[in-house]
Amino acid sequence: MKNYEWCAYTYRHRKAFLYVIEKLIHEETLKKEMKKRAKVHDMDKMLLYLFFGQREVQEWHVKNQPHHLESGLGNTYFDLVETVIDYECAPYTKPDKPLNAYDFVCKLVTMGYLKQGKADELIRIMHDFGIDHSSEVAGDEEGFAYLKQFEEISEEMILYEVICYVRENPESAAMDYLKGHYPEGGEAVC
Repeated sequence: MKNYEWCAYTYRHRKAFLYVIEKLIHEETLKKEMKKRAKVHDMDKMLLYLFFGQREVQEWHVKNQPHHLESGLGNTYFDLVETVIDYECAPYTKPDKPLNAYDFVCKLVTMGYLKQGKADELIRIMHDFGIDHSSEVAGDEEGFAYLKQFEEISEEMILYEVICYVRENPESAAMDYLKGHYPEGGEAVC
């Protein structure tokens, strides 16, 4: 499988994303929306990793997903919640990104990558979830125990999620991108 390691990494990240939603969001309407988003969160990357290099996929993903603030796309409240969840779950699966959402936002502001106004919006959301402060995710034994079951990811597990995504989202931007590169076989590929 092309880019197996990146697919497995994304698979685990998606499980951590869902875990953080369950852990932090208690309001039912918001939880329902975020679980809906969890079904497609980063699935464009998993699909495209099967055909393209990691760097190309990552760059395309960031430009096309409003939960990535650097995309320049407008952000709804739900996009910003997705951003917060994305930042908060990173330490569970990304040893190279040990900061929780609050500390990561503060770092982005300090480095000049995030304007204070947008940071304030994110911190207000974090406040609602009770995570608007420095903390170490490493102490979440329950979370790490849950995610331990996803240490071994098979190609079949990855392909199952990709197939479900393609079937449920045939008009996604990732599908359009793929069809643009495989115009004559795009339908057959997917």
